[in-house]
Amino acid sequence: MLRIALALCLVLALLVARPLPAAACSSGPFDQRDYTELLVLGRARSIELGARTNIGFVEATVTLDIVRMFRGTASSPLRFVDSSSVSLLRDPYTGQDKIEFAGGSGACGTIDDDPVGRYVLIALSKGEDSRWHANRLYGAIYTDQPEYALYRWLLDRHGVAVPFLITGLVPDAGVFGTALAP
Repeated sequence: MLRIALALCLVLALLVARPLPAAACSSGPFDQRDYTELLVLGRARSIELGARTNIGFVEATVTLDIVRMFRGTASSPLRFVDSSSVSLLRDPYTGQDKIEFAGGSGACGTIDDDPVGRYVLIALSKGEDSRWHANRLYGAIYTDQPEYALYRWLLDRHGVAVPFLITGLVPDAGVFGTALAP
């Protein structure tokens, strides 16, 4: 009897200690370029809310004025759909609908805050409905700046060559070589 109890405790300990995969918006290794046709930098002009999705969000259609195309072709203004970022909740005190942005909720949405007026570098895929669709796994960076250092990371993930630029003196020639030393 003691062995059975010890074995059950060991199995229970292993189940609790075993690392579990991340919930919802996760995947194994994959190349975003295989799933996206468009990589664009633009400024969000507007957002329109549409039908409720099957996971409790409402479709958010963002209209984007294109600043720069890195891959693919599309005309400006560009419209894309994010089906897992925006919730429409009824305020129990006022009875009015309240918009809640929840792109980082784990459902692979891209919109964390109101995107209107913000710049976004975003990778999009063409859906079966012929509309452009966003997904956090493909990549999206919203910011108030048209030039943003973190864009380099997303561009690199999508295979876009970004020139290396040093704008000041290099304090350690050993890291970059003597060609860049003062």
